[in-house]
Amino acid sequence: MSIQKKITILFLSSLVTMSLIALWVERTNLQKARTIEQNSYLTSAKELFTPLVNKQESELNKRIEELGLQIITDGKIIKNAEIVFMQPHTFGVLKIIKYSQRYYLYIKYLDQELLLYDTAQDESRNERYITNSLVVLDVVLMVVIYLVILKILSPLKYISQKMRQFSKGNLFARSAVKTKDEIGDVSRSFNEMASRLEEMINAREELLRDVGHELRTPIAKGKFALEGVAESKEKEIIKRAFNDLDTLTSEILQMQLLNKEDLLEYGRFKAQTLIAEALSKLYIEDEDDIKVEIEDFEIEGDLHYLSTALKNLIDNALKYSTSKPVIIKAQKRKISICSSGEELDRELEHYLQAFTQQERLQKGFGIGLNIVSKIVQKHGFKLDYAYLEGKNIFTIVFVA
Repeated sequence: MSIQKKITILFLSSLVTMSLIALWVERTNLQKARTIEQNSYLTSAKELFTPLVNKQESELNKRIEELGLQIITDGKIIKNAEIVFMQPHTFGVLKIIKYSQRYYLYIKYLDQELLLYDTAQDESRNERYITNSLVVLDVVLMVVIYLVILKILSPLKYISQKMRQFSKGNLFARSAVKTKDEIGDVSRSFNEMASRLEEMINAREELLRDVGHELRTPIAKGKFALEGVAESKEKEIIKRAFNDLDTLTSEILQMQLLNKEDLLEYGRFKAQTLIAEALSKLYIEDEDDIKVEIEDFEIEGDLHYLSTALKNLIDNALKYSTSKPVIIKAQKRKISICSSGEELDRELEHYLQAFTQQERLQKGFGIGLNIVSKIVQKHGFKLDYAYLEGKNIFTIVFVA
């Protein structure tokens, strides 16, 4: 999970938690305000009832003022209000009503009606308004902090993209982040590392290329000189040594060439065409050593390099198989090479490294599978290995 997703989850969790707390506090405060206001109005009603019954208007007004109440003359409030509490009397009724989020005291005695409002509610409403405003401000501040953090971390995503490009072979990938902070330090360190690695890789490629080309000349001269030597056991040994050197040189140059970007030339062809092309690159003394089973399907890729990969797998199978034939089977977007023999000593990944091979079998240089792996990876395909019923099965899966 990316850092951005983690920060987003933490932010949303905090936001939801704060919202729930704010709603709970607001609901609790409203319930408390309702209870307090109801008790206050009931107490006030008791004190106002006597002067109201006795029609002591001056005393009534005095009590209303002392209790912090305000007389309301708006008749629509009584008609449209919600009744919160009602207590009937012999000659009238006592009500606490709610209108527009405010609570009012309504007293009726005979033909006298009195609608009162407790001004202390305004202070309570202001306190709740300030509290809610602070909560909203806190949420806004959290959003701003979240956006600032994302902006600060955004260069990391860019640097990560450049690192991935470099790891995939783009040696020119560099970060343009030049901030004067820790992220800028990471960017500069990556650029320095990438430059040093590019120099080392280029130097290695140049050395291998030069060595490979320089070796071809003495090998060719040696082969030519051997043609004039009489047939003997020693000549066959020397000839085989020159052939091995020639093969090793070609494989090293091919292995190095596969590190380049934009190497493949894509086209569409059938599995049958690929197998035929791979077999044409091999020298097979006895055609009965190979058995081909094909359920044809279409492949998109570089025919030259895919046939080279398949040729290497077939060549290994012919070299190391304890009995013939080697079976080439194409079906369901897979081509499998099946050969009899002992199971590999280690996991397949070990043999995909250059110059590694089965310890008890020393018939090659340990480069063939490395070349196969690089070609398959460049196409986005898969190379699988299985050992079933005494057979080693190497499979190229033509699905990403």
